[in-house]
Amino acid sequence: MKRILFVDDHSILRQGVIKLLQEILETHVVFDEASDGQHAVKMAGSCEYALVLLDISLPDQNGLSVLKQMRVQNPKLPVIILSTHPEEHYVIRTLRAGAAGYVNKGCDAAVLKEAIEKVLSGKRYVSPTQAELLADAICDTSENTRLYETLSDREYQLVCMITSGKTLTEIARELNLSVKTASTYRSRVLEKLHLRTTADIINYCIRHNLSE
Repeated sequence: MKRILFVDDHSILRQGVIKLLQEILETHVVFDEASDGQHAVKMAGSCEYALVLLDISLPDQNGLSVLKQMRVQNPKLPVIILSTHPEEHYVIRTLRAGAAGYVNKGCDAAVLKEAIEKVLSGKRYVSPTQAELLADAICDTSENTRLYETLSDREYQLVCMITSGKTLTEIARELNLSVKTASTYRSRVLEKLHLRTTADIINYCIRHNLSE
């Protein structure tokens, strides 16, 4: 019997997905649940899990941050990221951070089943679309490299928060940063994206459909 930790802040979603997986998975598993990143990291450090299903958008911190903390605790712990974001926005970041797979929440149940069973067997899950994105990232030419892919995880998180309408003071508070540090991140973003103002950042994110 294998134990899976499911991390998502929506209780109804957790319960529904767990019930579905218990019906369709060929491997017998039991589930533990966590609703935020801090609780998830603590649970992952105190119990031996075969797999973590981790939502990328949590109320207290970004899923990428949680993933990295879990990997520090246990580098061999497999984590599948669940997200509503388009694959091209996060899949490269999550796999580089050590995720064993990335699955969009809008996928068919069969896709999630395939991803879980593949990862439980000791492999990584990469869809055909993700494989193309990875191939482009490896080529890394000026034609196929998107500027937002040059942002660090923290910088990417900041631009998404700016686009959602938050001020630097609010962002600094939520990310446990000083306003000066948040301003430094903003300056780096402007430089990397070849922009000049906060309004330019917002327009850029809207054009490229970037969001938290």
